[in-house]
Amino acid sequence: MQGRWIYFTVAALLGILAIFVHLFFFSALFILLFTFLYKMKAFPSKQLFILCLIFILFLARSEIAEKANKTKFLAEETNFYVQIQEDVKIDGELFSAKGKELNRKEKLVLSYKIKTVQEKEWLSRHLKTGMACKVTGSLIEPNPSTNENAFNYKDYLNRNQMYWLLKVEQLDLSQCSPQTNSLFTFFRILRVKGITYVQENFPIETAPLAAALLFGERDFIDPDVLRSYEKLGIVHLLAISGLHVGMLAGMIYFLGIRAGIRRERMTTALLLFLPCYALLTGAAPSVIRAVFMMILFLALRKWGLFSLNTIDIISIVFIIYTFFTPYVIYDVGFQLSFGVSFSLILSAPILLPRFSNPISLLSATSFICQLAATPIMFYYFYEVSLISILANAIFIPIFSLIVLPALFFLFLLHLLFGTIINLLIHPLNLIIMWMDYGALKLSLLPFSMLTLGRPPMLIMFMYLLSTPLFFSLWEHIKGIKRFVQILCVPFSIMLIHAISHMFSPYGELTIIDVGQGDSIFIKLPYGKGNYLIDTGGNIRFNTEEWRERKEPFEVGKDVIVPFLKSKGVTRIDKLVLTHGDADHIGGAAEVINEIKVKEIILPKSQELSELEKKVLVTAKKKGIPWQFVSAGDSWESQNIIFHVLSPQEGVQLERNDQSIVLFAAIGGLKWLFTGDLEEKGEEQLVEHYNNLKIDVLKAGHHGSKTSTTPLFLDQVQPKLAVISAGKNNRYGHPHQEVLENLKERRIRILRTDIHGAITYIFSGDHGTFSAQHP
Repeated sequence: MQGRWIYFTVAALLGILAIFVHLFFFSALFILLFTFLYKMKAFPSKQLFILCLIFILFLARSEIAEKANKTKFLAEETNFYVQIQEDVKIDGELFSAKGKELNRKEKLVLSYKIKTVQEKEWLSRHLKTGMACKVTGSLIEPNPSTNENAFNYKDYLNRNQMYWLLKVEQLDLSQCSPQTNSLFTFFRILRVKGITYVQENFPIETAPLAAALLFGERDFIDPDVLRSYEKLGIVHLLAISGLHVGMLAGMIYFLGIRAGIRRERMTTALLLFLPCYALLTGAAPSVIRAVFMMILFLALRKWGLFSLNTIDIISIVFIIYTFFTPYVIYDVGFQLSFGVSFSLILSAPILLPRFSNPISLLSATSFICQLAATPIMFYYFYEVSLISILANAIFIPIFSLIVLPALFFLFLLHLLFGTIINLLIHPLNLIIMWMDYGALKLSLLPFSMLTLGRPPMLIMFMYLLSTPLFFSLWEHIKGIKRFVQILCVPFSIMLIHAISHMFSPYGELTIIDVGQGDSIFIKLPYGKGNYLIDTGGNIRFNTEEWRERKEPFEVGKDVIVPFLKSKGVTRIDKLVLTHGDADHIGGAAEVINEIKVKEIILPKSQELSELEKKVLVTAKKKGIPWQFVSAGDSWESQNIIFHVLSPQEGVQLERNDQSIVLFAAIGGLKWLFTGDLEEKGEEQLVEHYNNLKIDVLKAGHHGSKTSTTPLFLDQVQPKLAVISAGKNNRYGHPHQEVLENLKERRIRILRTDIHGAITYIFSGDHGTFSAQHP
């Protein structure tokens, strides 16, 4: 069966997907696979029987996993006995960790709001991994994604057998005590001690990278540095993978041999050490793949039971790994690790004979990695780096020849000799400083990223087929000219992906769920225009310094920009900022920095808010023009005219009532976008436009009591009101009186706090509404 295990891998994957996704579709694909192997590959009956057995086995295993994937808790429970296990963090006033409730044996995600700076210091010193605490709190169901294409935290937790967030209300350390450690807890504690040791003894520039490369902990890397590595397509260098495992195993083996230990004993030592190393580094999918490939390779070499090539080894590891944890197929790290590894192994017969020069071989390898990762990167991150091959050619040698070996040796030497070897760390610290600086500068190069958005399923399927087809063609051709010709296979899929937006006859209007705030995205058919009305934002309150988070949640960075990129949006024709409140324009700076904005529209008012001034400073640096508008202004695109109805020039009102109010006929419906317009502004609008009739009203000021008045509703007569408000917000929006006013007039209501993002897809004068949570 040598060389054929990859087909058994496909059968196993189809068995899992048949249960998790669609039984008949993936069962049909298995039948096609079976027919292909029987007719075209002439598989013997015994191997075909094993193929069927694996498919049925993984069907059954996935069905069992699906049925067992449910909670043992009731939502009303308040008392818990929880052991702290991993991801213990104190960030500002928030303590968080993953733990296991010892009575029910179920994993939970804990959070606790620290009350004083003294309590924060006390928790930092005493609450450690492995301790068990009696706590009181409430169980909160994780939120699913509320915007299209957004990360679904609820699904992520459920696939890791976690179903509740435990909001701890009382955490008393007198109710905490160390537990008898299991093997897994022992290695978790050892890992935390290792990370702490690195932080305390290595320079501030080196410690974060050392924690990432030695223990698989990336949380300490500066967010800007991490973002630059992501943009360059070299973030994989910060994750422990085959390169790290192979290098560490090779170093240990070499040192053991040089110390006079026999090869057989060193092989046995590595077989014992490698599983421990996987646990010590957090057991990420890439680590598990690399470690167990190495274990299988060493075991076969030691005992010589039978011969397997590399593709068989990775296939067997895939089958064993997914059998025990079938939900791991949804993990992006798992997909990237196995996808890239399979591609490299399958392309080895092409690479090695053709590329003898180390630089050309490294470039070709980087190209294959990028090609294999592209569909996964587009699906999860919506963009790929255009300079990753260059960046990998620069950074891989630095990491593999200097940084990684030096960190291994310096960490070991520091454990043995202490601060006496600090002098040896400084040169490495300088290299890392220059490396991070170079990554930051290189990531700022224009056109370094290709943003095409999440591909539709048909295009995703085409991506997945194009990669093996490209390798197959490459294997049978020679010469640069022919190579360039077959590059048309993957590049044509990218071209189809790119132009799918420009040739789509469908437009879109989405009220994005930004919590307590406003943001509305309008995309016209055939790529004729992209408009963004407000950007949401966080309302900041003065807090003590010790309460501030290291990297707080930002609506612009964490919601708006990912949403736009997921749609393939790289250009905003007009960014309309209705008024200067933080919950409407707080995310504008991040949008301007990440997305090309052609023009900014602001209201004519007596005085700019501080936030508006900051936005204009950023716009000036970026060379973005801006325009102040008032009633009577308008613009047109693809026969759609956007009319500005407010503010009235020369009329002094409060800031909310000076919001830009836009009217437009889109997709056969008349829309009114009112910003934070309140009663005075509504009265003025009715007075100036007494014949104004609409179909859809974006309710003013998030449905507050001071807006959406009966007089206004009776005048404009909407059929549908959309309210953008945060779930359980502190202001009580939307107000019950407003809801009653709408219901009395039989106006249908859609709310982002209940329905998530609300989308209207249209073509011509017809369209359909949908909500993220129907």
